[in-house]
Amino acid sequence: MATVYDSMALKTVTNQSQTAVNAPIIVDAWLEEGAITVASTKTYSNGGALLDRPLYSWASQISYDDDPTAPDFVTLATSDSAYTYSGLQGKIILSAQGTNTNPIVGVIGSDPIGPVRIPVNSAAADTVAERVAGLYLRHTQVTLFGFAYYPVAVEATTDIAVGDHLLYDNSDALWKKDGAAASPVISCHVATDASGQYVGALFYGIPTTQA
Repeated sequence: MATVYDSMALKTVTNQSQTAVNAPIIVDAWLEEGAITVASTKTYSNGGALLDRPLYSWASQISYDDDPTAPDFVTLATSDSAYTYSGLQGKIILSAQGTNTNPIVGVIGSDPIGPVRIPVNSAAADTVAERVAGLYLRHTQVTLFGFAYYPVAVEATTDIAVGDHLLYDNSDALWKKDGAAASPVISCHVATDASGQYVGALFYGIPTTQA
């Protein structure tokens, strides 16, 4: 049974789109938790006034248990055309372990907060595109497995999906999809244009280059 949250807990995001090399990769990440169910409004008192607030829950809620014997692992969210670098404000978007077959890329380090905004009803946030455009997403602190997370300019004549491996093309001076999936750099966003786009890249080894 999903926990129900009060919208009085709304907080704004922290824009953290890259990390220092060789430091722990701790970022503020979006969470993809499926459709939001907006319940009936409840009335609360803040000690001086009565406030009407909607309650809401998620289809695939992610929780933080603070248990070192059972870390809350997360994977890259299933790729979607809405997960562009600009659409996600440079942040990575993650799902709970076991919801897809993408690599486990990190562990949650704090209680999720948000969402940034609350949909007026459940139907307004029942697709990925609606949740991203409306910022009907929660976010949390995550430690990523790797040694750096950086935005990189890409050449995407061949579409790049979340989870694709990237290599560096010396001739274009841009990153592109590695068809062999051998380069230890993973794209955390989608890109579909030939050039002029960025993706967040998670580096977990020495990148492959081509002439």
